[in-house]
Amino acid sequence: MNFLLFLKKFVIVLSIYLSLDIIFFYFLPIDLKSKLYNNRAHRIKSFYYHHDLRPMASFYDHWGYEKYQIFTNNLGFKDKSNRQINFKNKNLLFIGDSFTEGVGIKYEDTFVGLIESKLKEKNDNIEILNAGVQSYSTSIYLAKIHYLLNIKKLPITDIVVVVSGGDIFDDAYKYFNVDENFILNHVDHKNKIVINLINFFKSNTLIYQVISRITPPKVIPGLIKSLFIKKTSLNYNEKENELLKISNDEISKMSFLYLQDYNYLFSKDEFDKWGKNAIDKSINNLKELSKIVEKKNINLNIFYLYEPAIILREPDIAVLTYIKDSFKSLETNSVSFFELNDYFKGYKDKYEVYKNLFFINDIHLNKKGNKLVFEEIIKKINFK
Repeated sequence: MNFLLFLKKFVIVLSIYLSLDIIFFYFLPIDLKSKLYNNRAHRIKSFYYHHDLRPMASFYDHWGYEKYQIFTNNLGFKDKSNRQINFKNKNLLFIGDSFTEGVGIKYEDTFVGLIESKLKEKNDNIEILNAGVQSYSTSIYLAKIHYLLNIKKLPITDIVVVVSGGDIFDDAYKYFNVDENFILNHVDHKNKIVINLINFFKSNTLIYQVISRITPPKVIPGLIKSLFIKKTSLNYNEKENELLKISNDEISKMSFLYLQDYNYLFSKDEFDKWGKNAIDKSINNLKELSKIVEKKNINLNIFYLYEPAIILREPDIAVLTYIKDSFKSLETNSVSFFELNDYFKGYKDKYEVYKNLFFINDIHLNKKGNKLVFEEIIKKINFK
């Protein structure tokens, strides 16, 4: 009986606290809230396709060389500002993983943002949308595009899918199959009510912003240490120039090059063990996606992006050929396939490619890399 009384009081106190927290957080100025938000608060759960970005979000992220502000539009897509999308005669949707989202840089400097600026110079009657989010894979591309086209009924006319090598691993180990209703199966919460409660709590309470900064507990020592580290005033270019002093030998030993995610590209045993089946699964997802867009007369362009693991190490030629042939098999009158591998060919060696086009100690494209990818996409697709 005492325990039940304690539990009742606890629930009452917790309810009062959360109510006050929500009210307090609601009335905070937008600029202050943007600074208080932990970026995890805006990477929300999705019932249909695992995760997404929160619509009309504004927060700061730190990935790469500087802290930068992220905005999303009313659809939950990374954008140059919080804005309501007004669809045009031509509506071009990009989807991919963190490379397409453009982690580490502002929207305007991502290859999607650069394509938007280029296309809108000559055509005001076009809308560019970036549905890419980090940790996406072809399983999510299939589920999310079905959701956007057939549930949200977005009037998309063209779709560009950018696949990277890490997508194959995620399709094999991170996500399950997409069911007959095009809902992605996974191990996280699948109840709509629970998902909505989690998303609301993450985005509307101060206590979440505090808790998310000190969990998991292993991050606490780093947070304490950061309080005593002298802050530097280096800007983006200065930080980049400092990191460019890295040696070729140090680059060759970077841990991301030897992640399990990419083993299938370099090991025949890993390819036979899981890589081939994972590639086949990814290709099948894209085939199902092709059927969806074909019914709606939507043009589909699929890119396979060459990333640092392929550039800095030599993949098994037979495996790479299998990947390319599998993607080529997707081509129809309305589906085109391209390799994204011209953007780095102007450099004398693989180390110069990495140091110039990617964040040091990371796999993601920097501003220069995004600019060259933008130029290659524009050359390969005629966005009429």
